[in-house]
Amino acid sequence: MDIEQRVVLLKTIADTTRLRILGLLAERPRSGRELAGALSLSAPTISHHMARLVDVGIVTASPDGHRRVYALDAHLLDRVGAQTPPAPALADQEQTRHVRIFFDGPRLRTIPAKRKARVSVLLELLRRFEPERRYAEAEVNAILREAHEDVAFLRRELVDYRYLAREGGVYWVNPEVPVRDANEAQEVPAGEADWLREVVRGAVAR
Repeated sequence: MDIEQRVVLLKTIADTTRLRILGLLAERPRSGRELAGALSLSAPTISHHMARLVDVGIVTASPDGHRRVYALDAHLLDRVGAQTPPAPALADQEQTRHVRIFFDGPRLRTIPAKRKARVSVLLELLRRFEPERRYAEAEVNAILREAHEDVAFLRRELVDYRYLAREGGVYWVNPEVPVRDANEAQEVPAGEADWLREVVRGAVAR
């Protein structure tokens, strides 16, 4: 496994929901329905996360009648080896602090009132979307509902800050780093541009 593959692997599993999934699979193989029930998530949400995990090879999927059974490839992390470089820093310390304050696992404790903290939350939510994939509005809502019930507000904020692009009811991760005016620049974390470039680079690496 080369460096690029290692980075993609680590970035893929550096997600709270996926880490919880891997924890369950470390106990024993499970079906998508079992995972959805254990984590109180919808079937489409589980399918989205499993596709990412299977794609990087950390999870295998085997047909079993009308269902698919997922199992952890525990040997993959061993093959990554101790020489794996740390994953790229995707956020500065301020953003990390905001995420720690406002998130309780995959759930938002509350939507921040202050814009800078809210943008940090939006950047964290953006990690749940797959670059280069198109999402129907219902799919966007299902992903955001994992974090908070006010999906309309979060969806609108992601679009307003140009993290998600939208056209005709279809959404996707904006491949371009937004150009910020002086007012917007005061609202976003210092590491925003680097963070967004890493999100897009991850799609290319896959």
